[in-house]
Amino acid sequence: MLTPVDIENKTFERSFRGYSYDEVDNFIDLVIKDYETLYTENSELKAEITQLKNSLSEYKTMKETLQNSIIIAQSASDDVKKNAEEHANTVVKKAELKAANVIKGANDEVSKLKSSYDSLKMEVESYKSSIRGMCNGLIEMLDKIK
Repeated sequence: MLTPVDIENKTFERSFRGYSYDEVDNFIDLVIKDYETLYTENSELKAEITQLKNSLSEYKTMKETLQNSIIIAQSASDDVKKNAEEHANTVVKKAELKAANVIKGANDEVSKLKSSYDSLKMEVESYKSSIRGMCNGLIEMLDKIK
């Protein structure tokens, strides 16, 4: 690619019936100015494209990192949820077992109390019979005393 300096340093041979030297020089100066502007803009645009490509690459890397972070966070969330469910199930099973033991203990206590109640009831009936017998014996004795 030609540079503005290449255009400026270009010389042409003079010929007898050639173009006007001043006109050619003025036109070349105009071309040099425009070419220099275009050349500078082109260099700046190339630098900007390089910078934008680098930024794009960084953003792509950040995007991948964020996607990986989201995947890791989702996985961790799933693990925490699974562990919490397992812990909850364990707590519920322990509570159910403890409740079953408490109910069994209460039922055993009720059975003991019922057995004790039945035993006391029989003992009371026995005392009642015994007292009735004594009373009947005393009544018979009183009846005989007349």
